[in-house]
Amino acid sequence: MNLKFHKNFVACFIVLIVTACFIPAIAWAFPPGDGKPEGFAAKCHHRSVLGIWRNPQMVEEFKLTKEQVKQLRDADFKFRAGQLELKSQLDSLCLQMDKAVSDDNIDSAAVLQLAKKISDIRGEMFVQSIELYLAAEKHMNADQIRKLKLYDMHPKMRGPMQAGEAPPWTSFD
Repeated sequence: MNLKFHKNFVACFIVLIVTACFIPAIAWAFPPGDGKPEGFAAKCHHRSVLGIWRNPQMVEEFKLTKEQVKQLRDADFKFRAGQLELKSQLDSLCLQMDKAVSDDNIDSAAVLQLAKKISDIRGEMFVQSIELYLAAEKHMNADQIRKLKLYDMHPKMRGPMQAGEAPPWTSFD
């Protein structure tokens, strides 16, 4: 009788531990919306540093004037339009690269030419991102720039490619 009670007690204790440890973890493992933004922001993968004009709390914290908000908004849209144009060119070149390397007879010269074009487009995108920071400094005062540097506005880049990931000529967004 004592042995049966002991087995039941141990079994109940194990069930209690599993319930206490794993059920809450599973319940919070899949938050609603998978943590993705909703609405217009759902399609915007990258937010520029000048996008602070969209957030009223940031505008208030940075003490931005109406003129600064207008300048930041205009510069933000100009940057995003340029990035969108370059991104579409990059996507087209990546598709061409996929086609070129999937042929039975790979044309090395064509692949290298596409690689150079992709590199040039990515270089232009990088230059635009630098121009974006320079525009921020042009439209903001020193205190606002100092506060801006405290915020990590960009997601971290991925580490080295793992097996099964996209080929190197595809974009990193």
